[in-house]
Amino acid sequence: MSSADRLNRILGMIPYLLQHQGVSLMELSEEFQIRPAELLRDLQALSNCSYGPFGSAEVMDAYIEDGRVHIWAGEHFKRPLSFTPGELMALRTAVSLMLEHTDAKETKALARAHRTITGVQDGKDGWANAFKGKIGVEPPPALSAEIFSTFERGVHENRKVRIRYFTEQRSSISERMISPYKMVNSDGQWYVVGFCERAEGIRTFRVDHVRSAELGSEHFEVPDDFRLEDHFVHGVYVETETEEKIVVRYLAPAARLVVEEEGRGRVGKDGSVMLSYHTSSPRWLLQRVLSYGEAAEIIEPLQFRQSLVELLTGMAESYKE
Repeated sequence: MSSADRLNRILGMIPYLLQHQGVSLMELSEEFQIRPAELLRDLQALSNCSYGPFGSAEVMDAYIEDGRVHIWAGEHFKRPLSFTPGELMALRTAVSLMLEHTDAKETKALARAHRTITGVQDGKDGWANAFKGKIGVEPPPALSAEIFSTFERGVHENRKVRIRYFTEQRSSISERMISPYKMVNSDGQWYVVGFCERAEGIRTFRVDHVRSAELGSEHFEVPDDFRLEDHFVHGVYVETETEEKIVVRYLAPAARLVVEEEGRGRVGKDGSVMLSYHTSSPRWLLQRVLSYGEAAEIIEPLQFRQSLVELLTGMAESYKE
């Protein structure tokens, strides 16, 4: 038996022993199909273990008295290793919601977890699907619960949503019909990614900029080739309609931090990285560039370089005053 198999066996014994204090050595041997000699070695291994911060917070203790096994291992080991059907259902529901409300960086890991849970739940798909569209994430106080729940239903039921949307760059409100493919939470902000009929393409909308949302009767299909990471960059605020391409060079040591944070780009031999942004919120991007100080530089277009100069000049003048 490998050490990994033995470890799994020992971990499986702990909750059983905690729930059956005083079980006889022979009963335990039969329950886990282990020879008494091996069982004694496992119990001895438990007596030498500790857990907690740096392995010193708590110490396990297993002992045999009058042929019966007793163990002390703390409260959190009392739960069995397997989920009850209700717990598994709750976990699947939570992961399903997270898949629809998370950013692209975490989607792959959550998808793997969802496939694993779904496989374990053999035969329970009908029960699980009964909850679809009926359980939601509570919006933060700053957002309209009505607008938030309308988008959730649109995503769950594949129904188009008619919205009135505030565009920051033009300080104007426009009406548009969108097919909400995904709701995403990134850096504390909620976004909707979907097809905008007015822009004739996939766009990203900030939920707190939506002034009203009405669920339509028309349904849509999410394209098979739709990938969230192609349209939503973690931590990057992208508005809709008129998009500008802005190229920013990040120098060391900020470059590695930006690559890790955004999950894209490659640091060159000189320690820098060049990234492109498609955004209609230059003010937001200018603030982001400023946060990196001398380690970030706008390469193009020229008017945004000039905007940064003007912003810095204004800041310098305010300090003089």
